Amino acid sequence: WGYSMSPLVYGEKLLVEVGGKEEKSIIAFDKKSGELLWTSQEDVAGYSSPISVTIHDIHQLIFFTGRKLVALSPEDGRLYWQYRWETSYDVNAATPVFIPPDKVFISSGYDKGAAVVQIRVSISAEDRTAPAVQIKENRSSISVKEIWKSRVMKNHFGSSVFHDDYLYGFDNGILKCIEANTGQTQWKKRGFGKGTLIFADAHLIILGEKGKLALALATPEGYFEVANAQVLKGRCWTIPTLAGGKLYLRNDREMVCLDVRGMKSLPPIQ
Repeated sequence: WGYSMSPLVYGEKLLVEVGGKEEKSIIAFDKKSGELLWTSQEDVAGYSSPISVTIHDIHQLIFFTGRKLVALSPEDGRLYWQYRWETSYDVNAATPVFIPPDKVFISSGYDKGAAVVQIRVSISAEDRTAPAVQIKENRSSISVKEIWKSRVMKNHFGSSVFHDDYLYGFDNGILKCIEANTGQTQWKKRGFGKGTLIFADAHLIILGEKGKLALALATPEGYFEVANAQVLKGRCWTIPTLAGGKLYLRNDREMVCLDVRGMKSLPPIQ
């Protein structure tokens, strides 16, 4: 269904997942010149965008490919760890969510579900006397452990968000809040279809599949809606973008921009 990932800029590098064989499915370019810096992995391309995180003082590039979650070294693309995750049609579309200090949440649709994994670093007796930089570069000391796996959250395409130990996202057509460390459901809300959402200023900005926009408190206590407005019609599968106090929304034909600076409620769109 096309190519949908967003490239990641890390320092002077531009990272993209292109899919392919011969250790060339993930590629790093010089962001200014386009020079090829390194290639890594062998996998079909997913639809998810990569993230960069620092776990146990180790900088890692995390990609959710068509068939697994992988962490690579930004310097040369070598593999730190991987977690197998196969979904029907290789549709791993939602962006991984970092749960500080050392966990990552992933979710996929097609009845696959979600999981939280923990990244661990073990230091041998020999490594304890080595310089810290050597320990950081020791791939064998980094491992990944599954904390939980469940069908409680199935992100078809919209990514979940994390706030204060809870995850908010769409389980297919149901908006849910789940506890990040256990996967336990806190509340659920219907009426948006397969929507998308972002987090801003202790609130969830939610765009429903048919153009309903809502502002709700980001709390595990329940779904508390502050305001709503019908802003678009047709299919809305693109996540909202908030920048400079302006909210950008689109369907598959047109785009709108709302000025939401200092507003207590969302205006109706004529």
